[in-house]
Amino acid sequence: MRTAYPMKISVVSLGCNKNLVDTEVMLGFLHKAGCIVVEEPEEADCLLINTCSFLTEAVEESLDRIVELAQLKREGGLERLVVTGCLVSRYGDEILKEVPEIDVLVPHKDLESVVRAVTGQHAGRRTKDTEGEESKVLNSQSSILDSESAFPFRIRSDPPHRAYLKIGEGCSNWCAYCLIPSIRGEFASRPSSSLVSEMKYLVGQGVREITLVAQDSGRYGQDLEDDSLPSLVRSLLSVPGDYWLRVLYVHPSRVSDELLDVIVSDPRICRYLDVPFQHASNSVLERMGRGDAPAPMDIVRRVRHAIPDLFIRTTLMTGFPGETEEDFNELLHFVQEAGIDHLGVFPYSLEDGTPAAGMKDQVTPDIARFRTSELMEEQVGVSAQRLGRLVGKELVVLAEGFDEKGPFGRHQGQAPEVDGVVRLDEDVEAGSFVRVRITDSDVYDLKGEVLDQEPESRSQNPGGENG
Repeated sequence: MRTAYPMKISVVSLGCNKNLVDTEVMLGFLHKAGCIVVEEPEEADCLLINTCSFLTEAVEESLDRIVELAQLKREGGLERLVVTGCLVSRYGDEILKEVPEIDVLVPHKDLESVVRAVTGQHAGRRTKDTEGEESKVLNSQSSILDSESAFPFRIRSDPPHRAYLKIGEGCSNWCAYCLIPSIRGEFASRPSSSLVSEMKYLVGQGVREITLVAQDSGRYGQDLEDDSLPSLVRSLLSVPGDYWLRVLYVHPSRVSDELLDVIVSDPRICRYLDVPFQHASNSVLERMGRGDAPAPMDIVRRVRHAIPDLFIRTTLMTGFPGETEEDFNELLHFVQEAGIDHLGVFPYSLEDGTPAAGMKDQVTPDIARFRTSELMEEQVGVSAQRLGRLVGKELVVLAEGFDEKGPFGRHQGQAPEVDGVVRLDEDVEAGSFVRVRITDSDVYDLKGEVLDQEPESRSQNPGGENG
C-alpha cells in the first residue's frame, strides 16, 4: 500500500450541479490532506468517481464510466479506485459485484471520509455490515451541512467568474416517480451563517454569478427556526459587490408572493425562475404526488403579472403511468399558452422502488418518447417567438469566453449550461459584464453587438418587459 506523499488524485464528477459541489468539497478535503489534483486519470495514483443514480440512464452511465476507468487499475497504472455519490447510496455493496476493482465505496453523506478512502488509511478499520462481514463501505456521516459559521473549502471546477452555492441536501417531496428522498434523505437546510460566509468568500474571489441550488430550493429554512428562502436571499444580498444571484429549482407550491417581492427588490437578483411543473393535467399531477400546488398556468400568470420581465424555465414529463391522450393534449395546450422561455421535456423513466413503478396503465416508452418530441417541436416556435421579442433591446451580458462558434455570454434570463447564450460580435474577457444590443435571434440563442464593457449599471437588466 502506498504511504508516500504527495498522492496524485484525479476526479470524475457525474450528474447534476449539486453533485459537482460535493465533488469540489471532496477535492478541498483531499487538497488539505496533501494530495495533488491532476486532470487526466492516466496520471493519477488514485481515481475518485462521484456518481449519479437519479434515473436508470444515469445508473448505466455511472457504471459504464466506472468499468471503463477500472481498466486503468487492471493495467497496473492505478493504485486505488474509489467510488462515491448517489450510486453508492442506492446500491451499496452490489456495485462491487459489477466492478471488483473498486477499493472503497463512500456514501454521498460522508464527504470527509473520502480522504481515508483515497489514501488507504481506512485499512484495518472498515465498518461491519449487518451480517458481521467486512465491508468496503465507509460511513462516518460528515456532510456539507455540518458547518455553522464556517464553510467547507472547495476546489472549484467551474470558470472562475461563476459558482454554485448549495443551500440544502435531500428532498421531502416524495414524488411518485422519484428516488431522491430515499437516496439523499429528507430535505435539510445549510445554516444561513455558513452560506453568507461562503458568499462573502466567493464574491471576494471575483465570482460574478452565484447560483443557489438544492433539490427544492423553495423549501429552504422550513427545518430551521425563523428562516426561509426569501430571508436567505436577503441575507446573501447584504454581501456588497457587483454580481448576479440566481435561484434554481423552486417547487410550484413554494412560488410565494414573498419570493417574487425579493426577486424585484435588488437588480443583482436574476429575473429568472426555475419551476419544475412536470405536467399540466391535474389528474396526472395528483398521481405524481404533486397535486397540492396551484395550477401551472395560474402560477405563470401570477408570476408574469408581478414581474413582467421575468424569464421562466420548467421541466415537463411525458408518459407518466395513466397519462391519457386527453392529459397529453392538456400538456400540449399548456406549452402553447404559457410561453415558457426555457423548457426541458423528458419521457418518464420507470425506477424500481418508486410508487409509480407499481402503478397500472404504464405508458409504453415509444409513446412517451413520441410525446416528448411533440412537445419539443411545439416549443421550437414558442422559444423563437420569445427570443424574437428581445431583438433591438439592450441587455447586460456576462461574458463567458469562447467556444467553437466564437465569443459568447449570457443575460440574466439564461442560466449557465442549460439555456441558450448570446453570441457576441467581438472578444470580451470572460467574467466581464457588457452592455449588448440584441441584433438577431434563432430558436435558442441570441446575437448581440457589444456597446459598452463593464457598464455602470452592470448588475441591472435593462431589457424592459419580456412578457
